[in-house]
Amino acid sequence: MAVAGWLLLAWLLAPPALAGEAERIVDSPIAVPEALIKKMDTFRLRPEAGSAVIGYMAGQDAALIRSWLRSEGYLDAEVDASVDQGAALWRVRAGELWRIRQVEVLPALDARLPLPVAGDAFRSEAYEKAKAAIRWAWHDAGHLKAEYSKAVAIPDYQSRQVDIIWHIEPGPLFHISDIRILGAQQYAPSLAIRVSRLQPGQVPTMERLQQARQRLADDSRYQHAVIVPQIQEAEGDKVPLAITVTESGWRKLSGDIGFSTDSGFGLGAAWVDRSPFKGKIEYSLRGEASRTAAGAGGTVMMPFWPASNQRVGLNADYYRADTDGRRYNSISGGPFWQWDFQGRDYLRLSMQAERVREAGISLLTLGPHLDIHFSHEHGGMLPSEGWRLDAGLGVPFRMGSPGLWTVFEISGRLFWQADDWLLVSPRAGYGRTVNLQGTVPKTYRQFAGGAASVRGYALDSLGPVGLDGLATGGLMKTYAGLDLVFMPEAETFSPVIFGDVAKLSQGVGSNAPVVWSAGVGGIVRTPAGPLRLDLALPLERRPQDARFQFYITLGEVF
Repeated sequence: MAVAGWLLLAWLLAPPALAGEAERIVDSPIAVPEALIKKMDTFRLRPEAGSAVIGYMAGQDAALIRSWLRSEGYLDAEVDASVDQGAALWRVRAGELWRIRQVEVLPALDARLPLPVAGDAFRSEAYEKAKAAIRWAWHDAGHLKAEYSKAVAIPDYQSRQVDIIWHIEPGPLFHISDIRILGAQQYAPSLAIRVSRLQPGQVPTMERLQQARQRLADDSRYQHAVIVPQIQEAEGDKVPLAITVTESGWRKLSGDIGFSTDSGFGLGAAWVDRSPFKGKIEYSLRGEASRTAAGAGGTVMMPFWPASNQRVGLNADYYRADTDGRRYNSISGGPFWQWDFQGRDYLRLSMQAERVREAGISLLTLGPHLDIHFSHEHGGMLPSEGWRLDAGLGVPFRMGSPGLWTVFEISGRLFWQADDWLLVSPRAGYGRTVNLQGTVPKTYRQFAGGAASVRGYALDSLGPVGLDGLATGGLMKTYAGLDLVFMPEAETFSPVIFGDVAKLSQGVGSNAPVVWSAGVGGIVRTPAGPLRLDLALPLERRPQDARFQFYITLGEVF
């Protein structure tokens, strides 16, 4: 009891072990890792503990050093401990480094595994890692009962070499017998099976199960899922599969708010309900209002066979625009097919009918429309890397009179954190309207100006101006911009400087001025998300242009 008490007291009063103490381990053939030093209790003792206590602890740590050397391939290693002037000292007699002579793996598995090879040093950690990898590789391939019939390392003390033998019994190749869904309360269990794309008869390989988990996690109805083969209930080569899902809420109300000098305050709201028929039908309602735009609409959709990440539906929208280039009302809608990819990526193909009233003229069109959205961004509140791409192509055909056009627009943005103190985010866009038949109405012409293209100019105000004082638009537009965010990882505030450029013309080769703008701003972190404030100045200011434009954005600030 007295010795134990002294050891406890000495340990409690000891300073922490330091990596420099490795110098007390003499003649080690390899560098002593800091992790080993931290495990050695001797270094926690003060000299006042006495030579007896220090010598006792040094002997215990000698076994620890010897075990580490042998795990590194020095199977003959011995370590002697001594105490000199109140300090412990360990002298290593490592011997030769043992190497692998041969590795025998039966049966062979066609998989890339971290296996040791002849000539490598025999290290126990690498041995155990490779041994486990082989077994799990068979499990991952669908042999869920694979076990070792022989797994040995045979040392040859004369040659200082080791023969490794791994023989495994694969057992049957399993197939899924049935699929059970656990945790499904809001949505039908069959919906989770369709989303996962798992089917009875398939081999439950690890790759297939991981893909199924990812599909469920990407679906907005589920937060995450756990998929486990029920091996204890297997019969022959058939095994049931259990999928435990955690569902998302089936009703969601969201909103946003913004402000700019060209559109005033803007409000938006959206309601999504996935409850009808236990998730087989989903509907959404949306609305927005500002000085330059107002609208309302709804969508009804359902999963589409055979891949559950494809949907079909019907939408209807009313929209009113009142900008410096366009003033019109429109009612549009039609059926669509949408293919959802990972995250928020999607491709949508729709057949849209649209009735537009502008300046006393009524226009009815019908035609296909293709929309693509990809967003691969990484980071916290602000993306630190990644990219975003949006593209749309429509072919409206005028009903009742000649008229056929193609309307195309594409825009993209990059995110690159050049350094800890700088985030660089360039963007670019292109729009084109092609006249196939009939004069292009103003509704389908290209417009520029505003936060989405060139900050500093009023919304849709660039280009020639008509007798009504509104911009007439063009048939082709190009624009680009650059945002520089300083201290992007700051906890409260990040300054921003930016610049934009655009050109609006009547077609390829036509002469049109290039307009520029620049501005400063900042991004503030708030509990509701990032809040961005920008002041933009038109560098090619015309008489009708204001001296500046001011923007406030909450949420998505790029």
